[in-house]
Amino acid sequence: MRLNRRVLLAVVGTSAVAGCLEDDGEDADDDPDTEPDDDPESPPFELRTVDAPGSEAGTTTVPGEGQVTFLNPTRTMCPTSEGLIETIGDARADLESRYDVGPDGDVRFVSMVDPRSGPDPTEEELADWWAEHGGEWTVGIDEDGTINDYYEVRGFPTVIALDADGEVHWEDTGGTGASNMIRGIERALEAEPEAPDPEDADDANESDG
Repeated sequence: MRLNRRVLLAVVGTSAVAGCLEDDGEDADDDPDTEPDDDPESPPFELRTVDAPGSEAGTTTVPGEGQVTFLNPTRTMCPTSEGLIETIGDARADLESRYDVGPDGDVRFVSMVDPRSGPDPTEEELADWWAEHGGEWTVGIDEDGTINDYYEVRGFPTVIALDADGEVHWEDTGGTGASNMIRGIERALEAEPEAPDPEDADDANESDG
């Protein structure tokens, strides 16, 4: 079940760790000139990635095929976003002792910026910012905001645990602890169907024969 984002933001807005919430002055849902999208894009989405520590230039998909993706919509020049990178790194380090974590693992971490919101860094500026604040996993640019729009991201930093189908199993806006992130990721892992055992398939074929 998706969290009620309006309630979430209302709660976060009263917190000392509220982060960098949107301040565009208008809610798109309240804009009379905004037409509903009759055919919205759906996962997986393509994300442009940059050459930075733990990240390669090119593209990746969100979510990854057969993976749990820990997605971090973030914002440069946002102190809460910058501070959360270290916390995400702590969660990642803990999980590495128990799971296959990485671009091709069972769990992968992806951070991204949305040029429509806040600063619009070049790839080089984003890479420098990433290195300065200790990021060590995939980082990219949600060029047209498609991913943020789909997941209704309205504040930064946000962290979201997605299963392979792009379903949200946990999310938080404004900042949280590594233990909460780990629980959210494990919730998504528990929801992932186990791959069929080839021996079970062979046994079934023999029975049919």
